[in-house]
Amino acid sequence: MYALRGFRILLKIASLILLLTGIAGLGGSFFLHKYKVYSVFFSSVYILLPAMLAVAGGVILLISGCIGCSVSNKKPSCGHGLFVYVLIIAWCIVCTTAVLAYTHNGKLDEDLAPLKDVFQNYSGDSQDPETKAVNALQRELQCCGVKNYTDWLETPWFNHSGKYEVPLSCCNKTFNSCNGTLNSTQLLYNEGCQGKLEMKLLLSVHIMIITSLAVLFLLIMSWILVAQLMRHQPPQEYRILDQE
Repeated sequence: MYALRGFRILLKIASLILLLTGIAGLGGSFFLHKYKVYSVFFSSVYILLPAMLAVAGGVILLISGCIGCSVSNKKPSCGHGLFVYVLIIAWCIVCTTAVLAYTHNGKLDEDLAPLKDVFQNYSGDSQDPETKAVNALQRELQCCGVKNYTDWLETPWFNHSGKYEVPLSCCNKTFNSCNGTLNSTQLLYNEGCQGKLEMKLLLSVHIMIITSLAVLFLLIMSWILVAQLMRHQPPQEYRILDQE
């Protein structure tokens, strides 16, 4: 009796963790939102697959967490079977997410191959998608150029503008007097965007891998708990029907 109560409590805890993990998994939608602006920097849309699966996995984990919480205090029934089936779906999605994230771990250089070309196509027009993407990237990551600010000296925009300055998005926010001129390079961000973007993507990939492994362990523990509850199912009581 005490063992059964303990398994139910543990299943409730595991289900709550699945619920919270599902909410966290929906954070992959943040990366999808960022992709709308930064899509020009990536060589293919396949880099989106881990984030898309993370969102799908988050939804499935939310559902499994809700089902787990509802059946944790009940006798073994079809609800427990449904819980197991949802866990299997979650297992497949999380495994795929981990494998794809690990695959992209060593392909960031290839995924970011168009980065230099996007900087070369910078036009200064605020309505141009590539210009908007470059300015947004430099402001958010606090960087300037591909490797550093000198990359702007080789761009058509710099040579055609006739001005000895870089985009204002290169200006360090701590200096209000910065106007992008190369006469005051100390007012500019001194790091390039490629290295910073790679580090940010690498961190996201590592978080996905570690989180996926933790979720897989949690799914295994949930299976074990459900199995124990099914084993402790009380025996059915039978009686002889009255014969007329």
